[in-house]
Amino acid sequence: MDWILGSQDYQKYSSIKLGNNFSDPSAVREVLSYEILSNYMDCSQANFSKLYINDKYIGLYTNVEAVNKKFCSDHFGSSDHVFVKGNPDKPGNNSTSNLVFNGYDSSKYYIYYGMENVVGWYKLIALMDTLKNNAPAIPKILDVDRAIWMHAFNSVFSNYDSYTGSFSQNYYLYEDDFGRFLPVIWDLNMSIGGFPGSVGGGGGTTVDKITFFNGESTTNRPLLQKLLQNPSYKKMYTAHVRTFCKEFIANKAYETMAIQLQSKVDSLVKTDPNSLTTYSSFKTSLTAAITSGGGFGTAPGISTLMNARLTYFNTVNEFNALPPGISNIVWLKQEPKVGDTLWVNLSISNGNTAFLAYRKNKSYPFEKQPLFDDGLHHDSAANDGIYGTYMIAETKKTQYYIYAENNLAGIFSPERAEYEFYTLEATEAFADINKGDVVVNEFMTSNKTTVIDPSDSKYEDWAELYNNTNQSIDLSGLYLSDDYEKKDKWEFPKGTLIPAKNRIVLWLDEDSSDSSSLHTNFKLSATGEALILSRPDGLVIDSLSFGAIPTDNSYERCPDGVGTFKITTAPSYNKANCNGATSTSETEGVQVLVYPNPADQMVHVQFGNSVSGQLQIADVQGKFRESIPFNGREILNLSVNYLEPGMYVLFFKFDNGFRLTKKLSITGRS
Repeated sequence: MDWILGSQDYQKYSSIKLGNNFSDPSAVREVLSYEILSNYMDCSQANFSKLYINDKYIGLYTNVEAVNKKFCSDHFGSSDHVFVKGNPDKPGNNSTSNLVFNGYDSSKYYIYYGMENVVGWYKLIALMDTLKNNAPAIPKILDVDRAIWMHAFNSVFSNYDSYTGSFSQNYYLYEDDFGRFLPVIWDLNMSIGGFPGSVGGGGGTTVDKITFFNGESTTNRPLLQKLLQNPSYKKMYTAHVRTFCKEFIANKAYETMAIQLQSKVDSLVKTDPNSLTTYSSFKTSLTAAITSGGGFGTAPGISTLMNARLTYFNTVNEFNALPPGISNIVWLKQEPKVGDTLWVNLSISNGNTAFLAYRKNKSYPFEKQPLFDDGLHHDSAANDGIYGTYMIAETKKTQYYIYAENNLAGIFSPERAEYEFYTLEATEAFADINKGDVVVNEFMTSNKTTVIDPSDSKYEDWAELYNNTNQSIDLSGLYLSDDYEKKDKWEFPKGTLIPAKNRIVLWLDEDSSDSSSLHTNFKLSATGEALILSRPDGLVIDSLSFGAIPTDNSYERCPDGVGTFKITTAPSYNKANCNGATSTSETEGVQVLVYPNPADQMVHVQFGNSVSGQLQIADVQGKFRESIPFNGREILNLSVNYLEPGMYVLFFKFDNGFRLTKKLSITGRS
């Protein structure tokens, strides 16, 4: 396949990675590994697919979400910062992406790392320099907890085709809004012992002997060495290993998941025309070491390896050390408000050091505040095991966790922190704004030459809001979002005012850390989605869904504040609308109602106006079932009794250029 049709996506995903279960007779290593990892850090989604090429069935493949701009946007709130892939051009023991500092000449690193986004070699080199020469500054340039979770996963699940392994590869680093690199694990098809060139030995169940603190004294793995040489980070690493073992290994939850996944693909493995393994190997792959699967060397049985791994961990003193206990977390102020100083106390047993970590939202790093047992911090008496400290509630939902340690071990509460956390809710007064008082007035989803964001000199998405009332309105605490399921995606900063009968402009650029003007933590899709303005109590003040908008065209109300939306070739950024040429209105291709849905016999398709175009019906495998023209029609009545029960996709292609998709569910018939 050497041809790509651009601007296509499936359920908003435009790029996936297919894998043929190379070196995996179980067929589930990759999907199982991602499902487990997703409980502890941001990672790709993964499932199975039946691959057809030109209607010819090729076989069973794993289907993994690509780590790309969309992934970064979904998980990190931005997508245009430095983005590095750790994969050498020619992997080998002397060619690795191990983050070893080798001077400031960027050309020395080109064959070991790939820049997936903007050029940022100097920042990657700064990370490597910091790892080697300035360990105390590591938290300023690296998400330490995320890196520790990565190391813990690689160790527990013998994932040695990774930073930990001999090639030191298969990871990404994305720079967040605060200049920290966030590690992302990638390519797990050889996880759970499937990679034969593992550290310290080749394949089989020998990988269960990899040392617990592997890399602690290894200068050519500085991301391991410098973290494990820090006493607190070392205890955090041990705590994360202990959590993996408690939640998935000791209780054999991983095995239950593996069996369930294998049951889903059993018949597909059996009938796969191009399988790299035998069906008999697949059936015994949980316990038997299989020398097959398309790889080189031996792939251990999944259960055999995990049992051996846990047995080894139980011989490690640090793993068995008793961590502190954390309980009775109580915030002392009832009904807190944004801006309040909030004191917390809690019980910690068998501990001598602890801190409270808190942040505004997921895009921000956690701030650390020491916990005290001195009788001076709302903590009762000194040395009584009751600890206290405070924080200031800067937002309506503050995310937080607790960490405590003693001389031998540490523990998080909740144990999956920092990926999971507690939430403290505070109230904030907001203006009595009703539907229609403030509306989305104009926006642009693909800005290439129209107007420049002065904060970074880039052409970026923007939106204009209009105040329909005769008084100034304070937008503080209101929300703007592009997702009806997450209406609180971005919160207006305190003191955001919009004058009477006037407008304000927001940059929709995933740069919410920029306080020089209004910048949201999301962008808009040029192919169409939604904008929602809402109050903290859930009331939607204004919202709309829209289709594809051409580059450098905007979507504007005409007239300001109350008119219907039209695409215009003459955008009026921060000015009165309707001054330029306009074209297609919203009702000429975007508003489509499909009912009933689910359906069994008949489906009615109602358009917002008399429109022309073509409707194509396809099943979820992408096979087109029917093509129906509609010329000057406002409603279509379709018989669907020929369709088997299941999910279908309706592709609308309007003569005015709009493209729209809708899902249709066909129910079982009695």
